[in-house]
Amino acid sequence: MTSSPVSSLPRKAPVYGLDAVRLLAAVLVVVYHLGFKVWAIEGSMLNAALGAVIAYPPGWQLSWCGWVGVQVFFVVSGAVIAYSAQGVSARSFAKRRAARLLPALLIACAIAFPVAVLVFAVPPGQAAWLALKTLTFMPWGPWIIGQFWTIPVELCFYAVIWAMLASGRAARGMQALAWGLGLASAGYWTAVATGLLAGGGRLTELLLFQHGGYFAIGMLCARLGNGDLRRRHLVLALACVTAAALQVREAASWEMAGRADLAGRWPLAYGIWLAITALVALSFLYRDAIAVRAKRFSGALRLAGLSTYPLYLIHIHVGGAILLAAAPLGPVPAFLGAMAGSLLASLAIAAWLEPPLHVVVRAAIGQVGRRAMALPRLRAG
Repeated sequence: MTSSPVSSLPRKAPVYGLDAVRLLAAVLVVVYHLGFKVWAIEGSMLNAALGAVIAYPPGWQLSWCGWVGVQVFFVVSGAVIAYSAQGVSARSFAKRRAARLLPALLIACAIAFPVAVLVFAVPPGQAAWLALKTLTFMPWGPWIIGQFWTIPVELCFYAVIWAMLASGRAARGMQALAWGLGLASAGYWTAVATGLLAGGGRLTELLLFQHGGYFAIGMLCARLGNGDLRRRHLVLALACVTAAALQVREAASWEMAGRADLAGRWPLAYGIWLAITALVALSFLYRDAIAVRAKRFSGALRLAGLSTYPLYLIHIHVGGAILLAAAPLGPVPAFLGAMAGSLLASLAIAAWLEPPLHVVVRAAIGQVGRRAMALPRLRAG
């Protein structure tokens, strides 16, 4: 069966390739934290608990740059939101995002709190405060889940999309937003690269200057599924991939915490990001062909995609606790056990624990929405 680049399926047909990409991105991050950072980066939470340093743990040639999975997540988020928000009301969009984010976060915090206290020796009062900051989506850290820093960045992107939907200008606004995010991010990183600005800072993350190019290129990938990508969009794509190169180079120095020997290898991390981003684009370009071939595995693919968010949230506390317990066996057995435990726990959360919580969260959101809508009528009466 031949495939056409422009999908003949409904506009919101499942994009099964993204589920595989999500899982790959999450695994990259987990491999970095549990296979490299815990052993090689002094001062990290897990390394402090481990109390040992291996400058070059087994498999370091690939594991050291697994942090680039975060950049992949931003691309996927831009693509998914641009694709799924078409024709959706602002209220429906907000409900869906809340129902997607909250259940796994509740479970992850319930896991993280006792592990932080009992394994990482965080004082209970401090752990409770960090958990509260996490559950209330405080944009400034620290949080009980360190990698949570990306979620407020995502929320800022969602907020812009919601505002467009609420204004009724989403159709035209989406394209303008992609251009704005991409060019602003390219300009920001060019200024950093030329010394006009100092890179970093939480505010520039929340304002989407640092990662806006990733969201923008994801939005361009989503357009491939509808066949409406034009030549002018190549200019935007070039700006985004240039911004990504500059951002990855800077991120390499941040992540390596003074490891100049590895920070200088940033082109490898960038190449991995570029290759996986190409997979995101292909997932939309050949959406129909992939859907036909993946039909018998659609349930497994969907579960894999749903498990990536819990995996991202829990792997430090679940996998880290296993790794610390198994550390006397050596880095390889400890890492494999931590990986297996993290994956199994995330699958269990996605398959059994999240679904009933989704129902509860959706009902609660609906009730809040109905009460909010009833207030004006009560005041008028």
